[in-house]
Amino acid sequence: MSGEYIEDSAVDVSHTHEEKSSAFQKLVIVFNKVKHRLPSRDYWKPLFWSLGSIILALLVSAIMMTVMGYDAIMAFDYLIRGALDQPDRVLQYATPLILTGLSVALAFRCGLFNIGPEGQLLIGSMAAAILGYVVALPFLVHPLVCIGVAALAGGLWGFLPGLLRAYRGAHEVVTTMMLSYVAINFTQYLAGGPLKEQGEYAWISQTTRILDTSELAKIFGPYLHWGFAVAIVCVIGIDFLLKRTVLGYEMKAVGLNEEAAEYAGINSKRSMALALGISGALAGIGGAGEILGTHHRFLDGWSGGLGWDGITVAVLGNNSPWGVLGAAIFFGALRAGGNRMHQFAHVPIEIVGLIQGLVVIFVAAPRIIDWLGRQTIDSASWIKREPREGLPGIAVLVFNLFGLFLGIGISASLFATNPILGVMFSMVGIVSGLVSYRILSRQETALSLSIIPAIAWVDAMVLDILIGEAMFFNMGMVMVIVGLILSVVLWMMQALTVQPDGGEV
Repeated sequence: MSGEYIEDSAVDVSHTHEEKSSAFQKLVIVFNKVKHRLPSRDYWKPLFWSLGSIILALLVSAIMMTVMGYDAIMAFDYLIRGALDQPDRVLQYATPLILTGLSVALAFRCGLFNIGPEGQLLIGSMAAAILGYVVALPFLVHPLVCIGVAALAGGLWGFLPGLLRAYRGAHEVVTTMMLSYVAINFTQYLAGGPLKEQGEYAWISQTTRILDTSELAKIFGPYLHWGFAVAIVCVIGIDFLLKRTVLGYEMKAVGLNEEAAEYAGINSKRSMALALGISGALAGIGGAGEILGTHHRFLDGWSGGLGWDGITVAVLGNNSPWGVLGAAIFFGALRAGGNRMHQFAHVPIEIVGLIQGLVVIFVAAPRIIDWLGRQTIDSASWIKREPREGLPGIAVLVFNLFGLFLGIGISASLFATNPILGVMFSMVGIVSGLVSYRILSRQETALSLSIIPAIAWVDAMVLDILIGEAMFFNMGMVMVIVGLILSVVLWMMQALTVQPDGGEV
């Protein structure tokens, strides 16, 4: 009996060991499958860089707010709480940005730069507004028809530049931008002329209110409507188009190498025209969603630059449909929280646009860093070989790089409210960038380049005082003083370097 008991115990132990081993092997198999399905390093790298760009933009904007005399900690506290307390508001703001961002991203995948989502958005929104009050259709059917017509109108507005690019060689940046201004003025004319609502509110440039049957119902809270669900469907659809369809493959192939795609039998002209057409349709859907779900009529100037913001969203989202979704929600949170920040921390609402501009700059930084990396060894040898010129040159370089980020960031925050001042600050940023490039390329001495950005900042400050509210006066004064100090120091160093007979010390 004892022998049988021992044998049975040994068998049980063996079975238990085999079961544990089998379970461990199953866990290993599951782990390997999960690991295999995880995105590669190439996927995570742009994601981490986008997050890092956001953090850098927030840090720089905090420094700028502090210099301008605002409490940055309190401002960010209200910014974050304003976004977290209003999730429906965040998603409502994000809805049109998702679609305009997808519009830019899809075109870019085909090697095209669609800079006209603003016009496509407005044309689509006007089409939806007209169909929303002119035609009576059943509930649920009416908004779908309005969205479909808006997609068709926006698609045609994008398809025309696509045809011109494919068959006439006209650059899509020029044609899409020109058509955007045509759409802006055309919709202004309609809203303030033949389609203008008469009666009590005749002094406002707006169309008649759409019928109740065409409105998009609210999903959650007082702001979020079914347009957000439509945007999510578009994200899934574009992701499927790019990854699982022949047309998507052809678009990406044309974007990577048009000549190679033609050699492989792909009709690149057809792909480019369709890419811009679908891009325009996406922007048109975004405009329809805002009219049917938020404004319920076409109002002159209702967009406020949502089409242009779509370019920023696409850049931050790395032209990926899901990246665009995340970027749009982030900018929606910035806008919702920015309103709270402006209301309670009394920080100008333009700071939100400043953060957006800085994000784009830092996202684009990898290409800049690649070029700077090639200059690093030369710069180090320059400092070692000629320290009296190299060290001041690096100081001026740092000053002008900061001026580049600052000028472009400020201009991004001003274009919507004060375009003249925005152009001036963008010119200051461009001047600083050109000076930085010339220093790195050793094209001129540091002294001759240190005074130019300071003069540009003086001009910007004068214009800010004349047509602005001297909002950036303190920041500009700091840049002018630093630039002048660098100029004086560099002049003294060069004067000490040169002997009276013209030779160097």
